[in-house]
Amino acid sequence: MTTTRRLLQVAASPVLAAALLTSTAPSASAADPQPLYGELATNGTFAAGTTGWWSSGTSMASAGGALVATVNGGTGNLWDAMVGQDGIRLRPGATYTLSFDAKASAPAKMRTTAQLGDAPYTAALDRTVDLTTVSKRFTWTFTSGIDTTTGAVNFQFGGQPVKTDIVIDNVSLTTSTAREGFYTDPANNAATWVKNNPGDPRAAKIKSAIADHNTVKWFGDWDADRNPATGIQAEVSDYVGAAAAQGRVPVLVAYNIPGRDCGGASSGGAGSPALYKAWIDKFAQGIAGRPAIVVLEPDAVAQSSDDACMKGAAEQRFDMLRYATQRLQAQGKFVQTYLDAGNATWTLGPDLSGTQGIGLKKMAYLLNRSGVATARGVSVNVANFDDTAIADDYAKRLAAQLKTDFGVTSRWVVDTARNGNGGYVVPGSPSSGHVGFCNPPKRKLGATSRAGSAGGAEYQLWIKNPGDSDGNSSQCPAGSPPAGTFSPVLAEALIDGR
Repeated sequence: MTTTRRLLQVAASPVLAAALLTSTAPSASAADPQPLYGELATNGTFAAGTTGWWSSGTSMASAGGALVATVNGGTGNLWDAMVGQDGIRLRPGATYTLSFDAKASAPAKMRTTAQLGDAPYTAALDRTVDLTTVSKRFTWTFTSGIDTTTGAVNFQFGGQPVKTDIVIDNVSLTTSTAREGFYTDPANNAATWVKNNPGDPRAAKIKSAIADHNTVKWFGDWDADRNPATGIQAEVSDYVGAAAAQGRVPVLVAYNIPGRDCGGASSGGAGSPALYKAWIDKFAQGIAGRPAIVVLEPDAVAQSSDDACMKGAAEQRFDMLRYATQRLQAQGKFVQTYLDAGNATWTLGPDLSGTQGIGLKKMAYLLNRSGVATARGVSVNVANFDDTAIADDYAKRLAAQLKTDFGVTSRWVVDTARNGNGGYVVPGSPSSGHVGFCNPPKRKLGATSRAGSAGGAEYQLWIKNPGDSDGNSSQCPAGSPPAGTFSPVLAEALIDGR
């Protein structure tokens, strides 16, 4: 890399940069030399020395597991000395996150860019920071306005007043990960209601509190094209593709198991095991290896223990769920599947040791029969109300049971859509819990979709879209709409916690 080439990088044209904002995102291709998703920087921890990095106007070495660049003191410009990495794929309209640790042997300024690697060197990100002798983490999330297969990440630090060592470590540039955020379904039920009711005094409130945060889309037998062998592939592909174009992660719920909800308010599903397998094949093919989180068949595993529901078909259900986890696993490392594991207060009857209650041992057995070993983990609390601490505790104990009994490592996600006030307790019955209760009062929105914390869920997700009814059976408050139907009354109650 020549100094002359790098000097030109400060000359980006604002007009050209604005024009590039309207460029069309490139499509994925097997011939693409750079990754499109996930981690785009290579050797960002410098475990392989300085492999993959270049320098200009400075020395560069690996020391103590970090990159160390020494710049002589004197007058000059930041771009007179720099290190960087080429071969970065940047797509217009996609969101990226760049982060790194940095310090200097003396106070110093450093300019950081993500940009075109060639003239006119337009930058999608351009930040100048002050370094001290104490290492600090820098993180920026930005939307690219440039389209290139030859992008670069640069660190510029020339013109320091004294000879200075610049230390850089843990460089990460990602897209379509939880760091960039989850894709919001633009056609979610709350958003559709807001669009259709602009004059309603509740519209602005529901938009800002709910519609703008609904990041999960459910797929089942209600989709536009009900042909189980064709239509679902196009619908999933369009949804996942729209998320990928934004560099955000889509969350999908596959909810089409035969005998769904045991004939309850959300009954339905594919007409046979063969039709279900055809449907899940196309569902998986629609993802096409792009980043996605899939919550697989809420309640299906837990309900497999109900003989009255299964009517002797439990083995068929296990087979279908194993088939589904295998087909989704085959889509590659960017697809994360979580097989549903009910919730912390779901009574399965006696477990395999004869103990009444949730039956961790029994749930672990059912999950193992259903293919959890080929999933990333489990989902808990879907469409329920337990607070996050209770859901995490259940999932953590379940993960330990799976490890002990079957050697399966299981992570988990928690539905936080309606758990802001915890689970509903029937007045006068402190031990009643909430299982089977429909649209309970005084529930509240929980934490919006986000990455989880150490020791807890991998993700906290709004899986059940707030404001969508649980059903209109005799268990539900009078006037409840059918299951899955949006109600502004229910939505406002969740916003206000009443």
